[in-house]
Parts: sequence; C-alpha cells; structure tokens
Amino acid sequence: MHLSIEKYLLFPVASVLALVLLGCTETIEFEIENFEDILVIDANITDEVKRQEIFLTTTFLTGEEILQERGATVRVVDDLENEFIFQETESGSYVSAAVFGAEQGRRYRLFITTANGDQFVSEFEELVANAGIESITAEIAQREDGVEGIAILVNSADLEEGSNFFRYDYEETFQVVSPLSANFDLVVASDGSGLERVDKTREEEVCYRTQESNGILITSRENLSQPRILDYEVRFIPKNDFVIRNRYSILVNQYVQSSEAFSFYETLREFSNVESLFTQTQPGFIGGNFTSEGSTSRRVLGVFEVSSVTSARIFVDRNDFFPDERPPEFGIDCSVLELSVSDPFLFNLIANGTHKYANEDFGVYIVAPRSCLDCTVFGSNIVPDFWQD
Repeated sequence: MHLSIEKYLLFPVASVLALVLLGCTETIEFEIENFEDILVIDANITDEVKRQEIFLTTTFLTGEEILQERGATVRVVDDLENEFIFQETESGSYVSAAVFGAEQGRRYRLFITTANGDQFVSEFEELVANAGIESITAEIAQREDGVEGIAILVNSADLEEGSNFFRYDYEETFQVVSPLSANFDLVVASDGSGLERVDKTREEEVCYRTQESNGILITSRENLSQPRILDYEVRFIPKNDFVIRNRYSILVNQYVQSSEAFSFYETLREFSNVESLFTQTQPGFIGGNFTSEGSTSRRVLGVFEVSSVTSARIFVDRNDFFPDERPPEFGIDCSVLELSVSDPFLFNLIANGTHKYANEDFGVYIVAPRSCLDCTVFGSNIVPDFWQD
C-alpha cells in the first residue's frame, strides 16, 4: 500500500527554512533559492511473496505540483547477488518483474538510476523479526474533543525478540446505498429527437468504495512492559461519518520496522503536524538511508524498508454500536423535479447526465440528481471478493 511520503515532506515556513537532518541535533538553515528538485523514494519490500512495488516522485522545492519520476532503472540486489528487476507499469510506479518476498537472514539494497543518469543506492537492510496480528476489534470511543464514534484497535500476538517498532496502514471499504431507486432509465432516443424510457441494465443501488489510509501510523513497545501491542488505535470513525452509514470493512496491515525506519517516519510525522501543511508548500528535508553515486547534486528523500507484514480484516455495522440513533445523512440534496416529457429543460438534464429517472405520474417525469440514484458516482457496483454481508 502506497503511503505517499512526498506529501509529508512539505511544510510551510517563511523565506528561510529550518531543516532537520535525521540523526542530527543541529538545525541547519538553507535559502529556498539554493534548492532545485528532490527525488522522493517510497520503497518497502516485505516478506509477502508477490510483485513488490516502489514509487518514485519528484518534488520541486518552489511549491509546485508533485510529478512522477519516469524512465528510471530500479533494481533490488541481495547479499548473494540475486537481482530483482523492477519495471515501470504506471508513471512513477515500478513493479518487480518476478514475484518474490524478503527472506530472513538475507540483506537487500535498492539501486536507482534516473532517466537523467542520477544514481542512488540504499544501505543494506534486512528483516528485523516477525510479529503477527492477533485481533482487530471495534469499540465505542470518544475523542478528546468529545466526538463519539467507533475506534478500530489492533492487538499483536506475542512478539519475537527485536520486534520493537511498528508501522500500520489500512484499506477501508464501505457500502454506498443510493437513497432513491428506480427500475427504469430515461435516455436520449437513438435519433436524438427526444427521450425514451428503458429498463435499467446495471446495478446502481448498492456500490462499494475503497480508500487507503494517508496518515503515519507508528508505535513502539520499547517502553512497554508487556511483550505485545495492545489496543493500538489505527482508525477513529465519528458516528456521523458517511463511511459507516452502511456496512463497513477495514483491512489493517502491520509492518515490523527497523529502528532507523521508525525514526524516519517519526520525524516525518512531526513535520506533517505543522499547521496548514497542505496550503503553503515549502519543503522540509529529512534524511533517509540513501546516498548518491557519482557527481549528482540532486537530493533524495525517503527510506528503503525491508519488513515483515501481517494483515487482518474486520467488518463493522453501525447499528451494532448505535442501534437507537439515526444513520448519518446522505449528504446530498435529493430534491426531485417534475417535468413534462416535452420540456427542453428535462431533455438537457438527461442529455447532460446530471439527473436520472426516479418515477412518473400521468405524463410527468420525476427526476432527481444522478448521485441520488446511481451509486457508481461514488464507487464500484462490483461486489469485492472479500465482502461478507
């Protein structure tokens, strides 16, 4: 799962930046105009046997948009000289040509050569230890600001020696149920002369939307007395959040990190807490585990991780937690319009796709906004393989 490191590497400052280098206590100031662009590397090789994926982007230090790094040569090499080649499948996304998983006892390095010939190499990294998820639970909770909702909590199994640092991400999927439904559609006639009513040909009442976490979720057991992680909150969902209006599911991934990778994300999280992070975008610099080869002066940000991963899924029904309360509002005005079939305004609404057939009454068609009748506006009408009703 892609964390999108680059958006956490930008934070607002005035004309002079205070940049903290990981592992250093000294604050170093740089003039903005001295910078050019940075290669941002988001790379995590896990012990799951699959096609591993690495993301490369370019962040310009003038606050411009983030661009995908295209045309790079990417390879991972272990300490036995086994080489794993990565191919660019989408702009900035590089996927291993063969399936493989990191093995205990092996050490791995990441080599990157950009299209411009800049070369970067990571330090050797290896699996730290294994640690499984014992359970995921959902409980009623209350935030410090008094908002009530549902907390998603993770409990790990007993941990191996060396399993001290953890990072989490998740993928949540929820049902979107259209507040209005109809068995027919209004469409423009084939000759374009008017409208005709036809049978609906696809599922538009129940859909599924999937979205990934975009925060930095890390924890450590260094100062804990028990040999496990207990009730770590990976997600809090306010009870009036649309995502739990209907059935909800979350897949949580737990990664065992090295202390160096944990420190990188910990520093990254501190920067991301700066107020108005996503408005004025001037950069902060955080060191990772990459060095440049050759004469390039280009900076590189990111960390190459080799981690064990375990996953677990839970389903949640809001009524199980708040049975006596109304579900959240759909959030869209579903007011209907009653228009004659010959009304040019009706024709334009249907032709432009903004409204759909809801009902009819003695030659008058009743239409409503498309998003109130067609759930594919928000997600897919294909039931996910993992879904359980």
